[in-house]
Amino acid sequence: MRNMLQRGRIVLSWLLMGAMVLTFAGIVAPVLPQWQVLPALLAGNLLVIAVIIVLTLLLGRIYCSVLCPLGISQDFVFWLAKRRKKNRRKFTFRRERRIVRYSILMLTGLAFLAGLSGFVGLVDPYSIFGRIVHDGLGLPVAYGWNALVGVNESHGWIPVLSKTDILWPPLAAMALAGVYFVVLTVLAWRYGRAYCHTVCPVGTLLGTLSRFSLFRPVIDGSRCTHCGACEKTCRSSCIDVAHGFVDTSRCVDCFDCVAVCPKGALTFSRTLPVKLPEKKLSGEGISRREMLLTTAVAAGTIAAGLARSQTVVPALMGTGKGKKKILPPGAVSADAFAQRCTACHLCVSRCPSGVLVPAVLENGALQMGQPYMDFSKGYCVYNCNFCSQACPAGAIRPLELAVKEKTKIGIARYAQFHCLIARDGIVCGNCARHCPVQAITLVENKDGRSYPHVDGARCIGCGSCEYHCPAKPAAISVSTLPKSS
Repeated sequence: MRNMLQRGRIVLSWLLMGAMVLTFAGIVAPVLPQWQVLPALLAGNLLVIAVIIVLTLLLGRIYCSVLCPLGISQDFVFWLAKRRKKNRRKFTFRRERRIVRYSILMLTGLAFLAGLSGFVGLVDPYSIFGRIVHDGLGLPVAYGWNALVGVNESHGWIPVLSKTDILWPPLAAMALAGVYFVVLTVLAWRYGRAYCHTVCPVGTLLGTLSRFSLFRPVIDGSRCTHCGACEKTCRSSCIDVAHGFVDTSRCVDCFDCVAVCPKGALTFSRTLPVKLPEKKLSGEGISRREMLLTTAVAAGTIAAGLARSQTVVPALMGTGKGKKKILPPGAVSADAFAQRCTACHLCVSRCPSGVLVPAVLENGALQMGQPYMDFSKGYCVYNCNFCSQACPAGAIRPLELAVKEKTKIGIARYAQFHCLIARDGIVCGNCARHCPVQAITLVENKDGRSYPHVDGARCIGCGSCEYHCPAKPAAISVSTLPKSS
């Protein structure tokens, strides 16, 4: 029974982890991202929040070991570390860094109130995972896949396989993903779930609730021999064998301790409510005052996330290029988008044309990483609504395809002096040929030449004209809509 808990958790977590990776690869429908805590708060998804709260109050931080992709990734690194004989990592109990944990959680709540979801995305485990997968690992995986397809084509094994387009993320995004990957890998290799029980705001939030969980790891003092096997294997460093204490706010329900106990003294079982002491027990408990304070911080963070109030802190100055970003269809406004987007890059990974790219400083430092439409990389495909169906945080509203095809996100502007027909006498017409709504027509001028004319009422701002324009700089470009639109 003890091993079944551990093995069942491992199997379930890896099934869900595989589904999450396939979601970013565009193979699986984007359902699991909607069950991530901070995006669900930003989207006001009360059902998801309620289910996660109930599960935590019943079982503790089971979310962190089964649903959180970043946590499962760290477990994999930890598993690799244990395979090395020279690195048989043995853990010891460490005191909870309560000030650090709740300071980060409080800053997260304040960022929610200020509408600074860019900061939230820097510490949100799901968003970090998305950046690592798309910005860090996506490129080498794409090259590796194309190499395999090339070998397959040369031998004629599986004819249906085809190569994928190589889309380079911005170097800054790749660098940030690399930093996340290296730091989290080192932490997991040496210290197990150190990020989860010290830095992660979701872990702190759920850890506060798990102090009240009905089921939890319990040490039976009458059977415990103080061998320390459970403490040495605890990746969260939350088991104090000397005092028979398990810090449930940091326990991630991996069940390793339950499986390793030789006497069956440590079980995952129901506990009766215990009256909280006024003073700390053995220096490691939590007083009533601290319990109330930490619970208030956690509740305030949930309330702030659900409130999603208007931005009160303006974005920092960008690069000064003077061109505002074009947002994907489904984004209500620039302010609403900035307040809810956590830069998980799920929409970027699912965009078939590569027009969605992570911003660096184009829109201010506080919006770094949030995607925008770069029509030099691609264009918004007319019969596609993948990004609006993918966003778990509500930054991009879901749109039916028929509605999306009529959604106006910008307007094309024609600069005749850049056009090939005016500059070099070359007849082109690419913009008119590639416009999906026939908003561009060629109109003959007095000089006998035909020049593009944009019908602003029909133009939806998809950027196909700008992307296909051969002139450098482009003779036709897409601008943001006036505020009145």
